[in-house]
Amino acid sequence: MSVLLGKPEVPKHWLLDANVIFSEWTRWLLVALAEHHNATLYWTPHIESECYRNLVRLGRLHPQDAAIERAELPARLNATLLPQAHEPYLADVRQVDEKDRHVAASALALRHKVQQPVGLLTWNLRDFPRKPLLKLGLVRLCPDELCIELVKTKAETQAILLHALELMQNRFALRPPQNPTNYQTKAMPLPQNDNEWFAFLARNRMHKTARRLSRPH
Repeated sequence: MSVLLGKPEVPKHWLLDANVIFSEWTRWLLVALAEHHNATLYWTPHIESECYRNLVRLGRLHPQDAAIERAELPARLNATLLPQAHEPYLADVRQVDEKDRHVAASALALRHKVQQPVGLLTWNLRDFPRKPLLKLGLVRLCPDELCIELVKTKAETQAILLHALELMQNRFALRPPQNPTNYQTKAMPLPQNDNEWFAFLARNRMHKTARRLSRPH
């Protein structure tokens, strides 16, 4: 007989996968949501390395800017860089896709450390089966789902999005890239009105959040 698992509350500790750290916008959205929920962000050196390796490989960041940014990232995002202590937990998360198993194992290591449920934030939902992880105390969410779970009204959603945008703009004002890449110089302008927000959120896979913005209230 299968066990029915109810909808869990959003935990106060969030382990971030490399694909959610990859996007500058998503980083600051998660910072804004963490402030709103009084949550703490975490990742590991392995996750961080994967993120910055891909940012450089895909031409999103110049290698020198990547090195500077990586050294400062935990402090800037008020996050905790965990020790790489996932190996003892790999066997417990064998239902997770092999290439992502270290992420789930790191979340489980954090779960044992804090003795509380842990949110695992990723865009690769298919690689992280919900029910097996939930039984281990890991709540798997993508940023779009997280925003919907934590912010219930259109007005609150707008406030969170604007706060994330403000955080992002302040970061660039304090430390603009020293060696801008073509990707950075040709980036589309940030949204200024509702129509631009809908398009921006859609490009960033925030479809549920975009639908909430389309509601009257």
